[in-house]
Amino acid sequence: MAVFTEITEQRAAALLSDFSIGSLRSLRPIASGIENTNYFLDTDQGRWVLTVFERLSAKELPFYLELCDHLAARGCRVARPQRTRSGALLATVCGKPCSIANRLEGEEVADMGLPECRSMGELLAQMHLAARDFPIFQENLRGLTWWQMAAGKVKPYVPASISELYQTEIAHQAQVMASPEYRSLTVSACHCDLFRNNTLIAGAGTPGAHVAGVFDFYFAGCVPWLYDLAVTMNDWCIDPASGRFIPEKASAFINAYDAVRPLTDTEKDLWRDMLRAGALRFWMSRLYDFYLPRKAALLTPHDPTHFERVLKDRLICELPWPSRN
Repeated sequence: MAVFTEITEQRAAALLSDFSIGSLRSLRPIASGIENTNYFLDTDQGRWVLTVFERLSAKELPFYLELCDHLAARGCRVARPQRTRSGALLATVCGKPCSIANRLEGEEVADMGLPECRSMGELLAQMHLAARDFPIFQENLRGLTWWQMAAGKVKPYVPASISELYQTEIAHQAQVMASPEYRSLTVSACHCDLFRNNTLIAGAGTPGAHVAGVFDFYFAGCVPWLYDLAVTMNDWCIDPASGRFIPEKASAFINAYDAVRPLTDTEKDLWRDMLRAGALRFWMSRLYDFYLPRKAALLTPHDPTHFERVLKDRLICELPWPSRN
């Protein structure tokens, strides 16, 4: 169980005195995640999630928390951090920064159907539009500079064929990102890690299934909307065994997105590049975590070969694109 900081009920009750969300009724650790410690925290006024930040400092956290607050205020279904009595989004427990957010309804779902894909496509477009006027800028901390660093770190551990593939792709992405077309893309604060396990689904498996909420924004950064779309579809719309798109899911997702935020001709020209970039980002991070794991990580690192397959497929696959009448 990935709990790094043990919180007693007495500490939780003392923490709640800084908020206006009620008195403690129960506290239960959440057995997931490798970056932070999370607890279900119930009060007499609602159900919440307490997050203790193990990696990010109090100086680094405002971007993520303010982004969630900004999106929620504009009607996006995201976990919204609660403010303390003094108006802060951050508090401290056991000497570490922490936050309390509303507990989203719904359930974790591994296999998304067409209604779930449509719902996520629509919500993702709404999130992008809502972030247009978010005033805080932060680089994507898992972008090109990080890929280049990780490439050198993992090179001694991998076969030459693997390092050649990712080095070739990194060089390609550096050229793409220097191009006028890429630089013309609309950029805003984006989730950048919107995999299925960072959402909860209401009515799963039914025609009315929809994304009840999105959480875990702690890899967010300011990137082109098209890149964030690529990252999300590379997880939501594929056959896990092969990494290939499932055409019906990919079509449902991208059409729902396009209906809210129409995609452009320039984005169509760069679509394959962004799908490749999204696959590369997670291949590099999984290689890094596999060969250079953090000592504190309590969960088994993800299999890097999954996103190697995804990247290889994106080099040649037929691309999903909106079917406009």
